[in-house]
Amino acid sequence: MNDEVISGVSPDKLNVRVKLATQVFGRRLTSTKMILYLIILILTIVSPLISSHHQSPNIIFIFADDLGNADVGYMGSEILTPNIDTLAHSGVILNQHYVQPQCSPSRAAFVTGRYPIHTGFHDGNIMQGELWGLGLEEFLIGEMFQEYGYKTHAVGKWHLGWRTWRHTPIHRGFDSFFGFYFCAHDHYDYTCGLRSGNKTSSENRTERRMRKYNKKLVKQGLSIRQPIPDNYFKSTKDQDKAGQKYFDLRENYFDEKHRLVDKMRHDLKGQYSANVFTDAAIDKIKNRGEDPFFMYLSYMNVHSPYQAPDHYLDRYTSHMKANKDRKSYAAMMSSMDEGIGNITKTLIAEGIYNNTILVFASDNGANVGYCKDTEDVEGGVVFNKRNKQRIEPGSNYPLRGGKRSIFEGGIRSVAFVHSPLLQVQGRTSNDLIHVVDWFSTFEDIISDGFTKPPLYHIKNRPPSDSISAWRAISQGLPGKRKKFLININTKGGIKCGPNAPFKGIRKNQWKLIVGGGGPPAGWYNPYSAPIPSPGMKYIELYNIEIDPSETLNLAPSNPAIVLDLLRELKLYKETMVPSIRRKKIDLTPYLQNMTPTPIDVTDPRNSESFFVGVQDKDDLNDISFDFEYSEVTEA
Repeated sequence: MNDEVISGVSPDKLNVRVKLATQVFGRRLTSTKMILYLIILILTIVSPLISSHHQSPNIIFIFADDLGNADVGYMGSEILTPNIDTLAHSGVILNQHYVQPQCSPSRAAFVTGRYPIHTGFHDGNIMQGELWGLGLEEFLIGEMFQEYGYKTHAVGKWHLGWRTWRHTPIHRGFDSFFGFYFCAHDHYDYTCGLRSGNKTSSENRTERRMRKYNKKLVKQGLSIRQPIPDNYFKSTKDQDKAGQKYFDLRENYFDEKHRLVDKMRHDLKGQYSANVFTDAAIDKIKNRGEDPFFMYLSYMNVHSPYQAPDHYLDRYTSHMKANKDRKSYAAMMSSMDEGIGNITKTLIAEGIYNNTILVFASDNGANVGYCKDTEDVEGGVVFNKRNKQRIEPGSNYPLRGGKRSIFEGGIRSVAFVHSPLLQVQGRTSNDLIHVVDWFSTFEDIISDGFTKPPLYHIKNRPPSDSISAWRAISQGLPGKRKKFLININTKGGIKCGPNAPFKGIRKNQWKLIVGGGGPPAGWYNPYSAPIPSPGMKYIELYNIEIDPSETLNLAPSNPAIVLDLLRELKLYKETMVPSIRRKKIDLTPYLQNMTPTPIDVTDPRNSESFFVGVQDKDDLNDISFDFEYSEVTEA
């Protein structure tokens, strides 16, 4: 055997990795983590020498929530992320991985492989209590994996719609779901605020329609529950109580008789969310069965509220000179990092590490300083006039902006791929990759380069915006993506973000912003005062390759490039669908008896005890739901 290159790792590269291990682990890591790194290093070297059984690989996609581009160790942060650093350095770091500036649009783009302008998510997030969701006509990534014979699991945050069962993960390509449907909750109590004041009259009308629908089903001798959080429907008297909290942590799957199981996991109150989601992911790995699996693991860390167990906070008592929120944020990162390390150990212990691909990314940039940016865009449009300036603890510095903005700090995500299946490892890729690309990338992997057809057909696929990046990631070949749409927002009105419509595009090294990219529009370092925006122009052009911090607007001196990118934006706009933000969910399929999985009323667990205080079926207009009796458990 040629001793110059073994499994694609030259002696020089091996020496670099050993030195890297010393630098990364040095004085900061325990012997256990050093052993983990050495195991990964050995398996990375020898795994290609082991005969391949051509078994489809397992794939785990991990989404962090609101993680700053500068807030992992391998990017130079003081936050301790040894497991993430190890996996990234021994895999492929994606230096130009892009997402959307907010949670729901990024998640919609990931699960569909389509830009938000093609799914109706281009105008912003699903907020707490809003009744709209990702269109049922969309073909989701879980369904794609199922077509190839995979078991699919979603763990953690969903945030793509919840007001009918058909909008929830269990009906959208996932064999199981463990997590929460909403956008945020308390990390210990799993509660979220859904005051009646947050709901529009239109949304309340939708609730009344759903109650009438339930009344119709009961009259027909059926009983069906909607996927609402615990005690969401309250009496009028209770709904008026300000600050009402709703529990939102559940486990969904179908039992052996294909009946929907919906467990509200009150038993986990008081346990930290990152640990709970890690344990759920490990349980799925250990009980995976014979089929390959796809896992979508979406932590809520490091989204506010900034909470973490004390033993993680203790790591930063003397290590970090920062305020309480910054230390809590760092501790949240450490807890997630430890969870990812434990998942990796489980893969090794289960003997499937060599055949597993792990991808890590964030759904958008860190939440930073916002709400006091008052820069005028040319034409007299003022973006925000709030008096309050809150400095959030995340950092994208030296990138500009943050969550909700389309400057680099809002859309350029930390990301890496780790797997022994990578042919060229231990490097950084500067190829353009957009979050929509994971759809085609994963299908490329599991179909052997699109040569193996699906085992069966679930439903028709709409046109895709996804481009496979697998060869660029695995082999180090030039990437296929040369441009991507950042977004076309038609309404503005984003809380603590742009108030006016905006759009943006990236093509090669050039990035065009029209209408203003923020706020936030400055540069935010958690250890110093924010550097304010120099003032946003209606048209801004940046050369990202030489100016990733977006400090110099080159639009005035490059009119031809601006015109070319404006033409590209015009072509994208011609394909845009109407926004579905705050568009109430059409209940017609339900009213026409087209529900995909009605609850089996012959099962005593699905009795009419779900309806509380109802003596006569004609009195169902004023029903309330009591989920104390609604937990469906295994017999």
